[in-house]
Amino acid sequence: MLRPLTAQERDWVENTLESMSLRERIGQTMQGHAGRAPFRGIEGAELTAYLQRYPVGSFFVGGEIIQKAEGRAGDYRSWIEGLQRASRCPLLFSGDLEFGAGSAVRSLTAFPPLLALGAVDDEALAYEYGRFTALEGRAAGFTWALAPGVDLLLNWLNPVITTRCLGDDAARAARLSAAVMRGMQEHGLAACAKHFPGDGVDYRDQHIVTTVNDLSEQEWFATYGLVAGRLIDQGVLSYMTGHIALPWVEETSSGGKPVPATVSLKITTELLRERLGFEGVVLSDALDMGGFLSWGDYRKRMIDCFNSGTDVLLWPGLRYFEVMEAAIAEGEVTEERLTASVRRVLEMKARLGMHRIDAEGRDPEAILLEDDKLPPELDREARGLSRQLAERCVTLVRNRSGQLPLDAEATRRVLVIMLNKVTAGRTFERMDIFVRLLRERGIQVDILDEFEPLDTLRKWEQEGSRWDAAFAPYFMPLHGMMNSSRPVGEAAKAIWAMQQAETIKPIGISFATPYLLQDMPFLDTLVNAYSLHEDTVEAAVQAIFGEIPFQGISPVATELPRVFIKGKAGGLS
Repeated sequence: MLRPLTAQERDWVENTLESMSLRERIGQTMQGHAGRAPFRGIEGAELTAYLQRYPVGSFFVGGEIIQKAEGRAGDYRSWIEGLQRASRCPLLFSGDLEFGAGSAVRSLTAFPPLLALGAVDDEALAYEYGRFTALEGRAAGFTWALAPGVDLLLNWLNPVITTRCLGDDAARAARLSAAVMRGMQEHGLAACAKHFPGDGVDYRDQHIVTTVNDLSEQEWFATYGLVAGRLIDQGVLSYMTGHIALPWVEETSSGGKPVPATVSLKITTELLRERLGFEGVVLSDALDMGGFLSWGDYRKRMIDCFNSGTDVLLWPGLRYFEVMEAAIAEGEVTEERLTASVRRVLEMKARLGMHRIDAEGRDPEAILLEDDKLPPELDREARGLSRQLAERCVTLVRNRSGQLPLDAEATRRVLVIMLNKVTAGRTFERMDIFVRLLRERGIQVDILDEFEPLDTLRKWEQEGSRWDAAFAPYFMPLHGMMNSSRPVGEAAKAIWAMQQAETIKPIGISFATPYLLQDMPFLDTLVNAYSLHEDTVEAAVQAIFGEIPFQGISPVATELPRVFIKGKAGGLS
């Protein structure tokens, strides 16, 4: 449960709440996106005037998880201090710190993703994962992590969470996510578990459509409910609701639409708050997503979202102020309901020490940066943690012919069949690190990335080309191909092409989905490495050549039944 407020914190909450105008209270219940217009370039008196007109209570900053990290920590800290100076009430700053602060800010430490942490399955390391996310994040100005992800990968076709969760086992996810959360919150960063009532059952994407978690009540409490209960019991400060329906709670609206949690009183208030006992801040998922937009017109969406029990709406846009003022005046939203949410937001700010922000916007609890990083000793610890996780997560999923480890002395020429062709052109997603590491070993690397005509590989064989090993590495970044995490298009054509070869035994390496065997069941050898995180790629190469052991244990079942889709939402049978 949540830590009780001190007398000083309670006084600050009540005095601040009493001093607020209606518009300021409304502002506490919305979160803006500080990376979007009109915030770029606004400062000084202009920024102060802007925040007086639109007194937003919190801002999202940094790179979004579905894109990439951006910027430097010192710049964020300076910018955030300027926003704090301009705001009458202390602001919260959130970010997609799912894989460490470096998943949002380029100069900080990016860790291997949560699925890699699931493969390591070490609570002590999970706690450190959260601790260093907090230390780096708070140093850069963040006070609220939109993390950890507590979804479960129960459908291999799910295109959204892939490596953003801890696997398919609820007990493991509960243990590890709670440890990450404690590491964050005990070091000054509010955690936000997401996405209630649970992603990973449907095969569709909330960015496009309202998705459905169609587990029964009993199944739900044994999985997602178990994870939520652990986090709530251990005091998670906030929970994010998703654009996800839960039919055993609320089947459809009067118009026959699935009812996402973001507008559902039954899911958000009756299940999350009352039945599970959550006392913290409920944050919606982004309100520009298709799974929310289909609910109704703008006014209906916003009022229904707030009245469902949401405390903070993520990116509703500035129209929200006028809509809420009118809804309160007309009795569609009560002032009592508004006050309850504002109080919860202010209580979270008090628990994070936001009332101690000084007149210059400086945070006394934040570590001072050195060259856009933590001080050297802490920075070395953070990067050492990243390396340790990378070395321990690499998983040997299948080694039927005993092909691995490779003999480094005998492996002088290799073929790399590029399965990420579909994402070519987005340079941060490419396999350059993997190829470079092979070449640095003095190995001749031949690249196959053109699959027209399909028999290119067969022609090479007929011309006498031979290789000591053939690699089929795969990477699909989040939303690299929206609505899929699978090898599609040119990548699928590459899978077709390699099966025409007669002299190679491809070694599959997935730097993304853990389910590559579903599309490449013919593989005798498969390594799962979960990401193109640089330390992880290096560790994967070392393990392939027997220089370090494969230590990861797959966090999902990789050998799935042949019939795996059921019913209306695509869950596993």
